[in-house]
Amino acid sequence: MQSHATRSDGTGAASDRLVAAAMDRVLQSERDAQSAVTECERKCAVTIEGARQKARSILERAQRRIVALHTRAARGLELHAAEIAETHRKSAAAAVGQLSDPIRRSESLDRLALSLTSTQEIRDINGA
Repeated sequence: MQSHATRSDGTGAASDRLVAAAMDRVLQSERDAQSAVTECERKCAVTIEGARQKARSILERAQRRIVALHTRAARGLELHAAEIAETHRKSAAAAVGQLSDPIRRSESLDRLALSLTSTQEIRDINGA
């Protein structure tokens, strides 16, 4: 076995070239890997930004729909409230019309007086 000191310079130089070539391959692999990682990070950033834009778009569309639904519901409620108010107004006007008719008012008062003074009513009140 030859010692390191007794090797020829040719063998040592060849060995150094092999080591240097191996190191160059390792360094190139590291650069390639770093480039791949950087490209993945760039693609991820693009994908994330696209997802954020889509989420904003969905949220904006949902908000527009909510506002439209609330507006439509409010209009419907206003129409129903107006219909109810109109029905009550007509009922009140009819009641006022009936009460303002002197004949009907007199008949109603007579019926009330009769019911209050009838003997059957008095017996019912006294529990007989």
